[in-house]
Amino acid sequence: MRLAQSLWARLLNRWSHHPAVDYVLAGLTTLALAAWQRHHVLAQHSEDQRMNIYATVASVAAIVGGFGTAAISQYATSSGRRMALLRELYGHHLRSNWVGLLTSMLTVSGGCLGVMLVDTKSTLGWPGWVVETLIALGVYRSLRLVWLFRLLIDVSDHDAGNSDRGNTVDVLNIRGD
Repeated sequence: MRLAQSLWARLLNRWSHHPAVDYVLAGLTTLALAAWQRHHVLAQHSEDQRMNIYATVASVAAIVGGFGTAAISQYATSSGRRMALLRELYGHHLRSNWVGLLTSMLTVSGGCLGVMLVDTKSTLGWPGWVVETLIALGVYRSLRLVWLFRLLIDVSDHDAGNSDRGNTVDVLNIRGD
């Protein structure tokens, strides 16, 4: 069990220090799906349905990118002993994660909108592979964003002296009962 935890910690550490891994994972996911399905995921969708998918993926990526800016604000405004240590030891890696996250979400949104412009046929060729890769990239970057949020929330809670709370959140009684 300890060996599995140690291996998981090493893998997570490497993943967190190298945000570009998400691009490799997105490419490998697309290649694996290509080998398994022999066509991209949009091959059997109508032109109208593909347009809706592009618009939805672009919108979701933009929204997730907006959540990323909220997390950056939390990182910038948090203070405390652990947050100072986190910034000192891992500030460079956290900044590269933030920049990579925002850049990739712009890439996903812009790429889907670009494919929307070139998709004028009843069948979709190579742009379908591009969209499939962009969707995979968006999924991996969303997972990275959740990891970053959890990290910052855990550190902020600990700095605020709330490390023993568990998973519940105390709600203030604002009515004065």
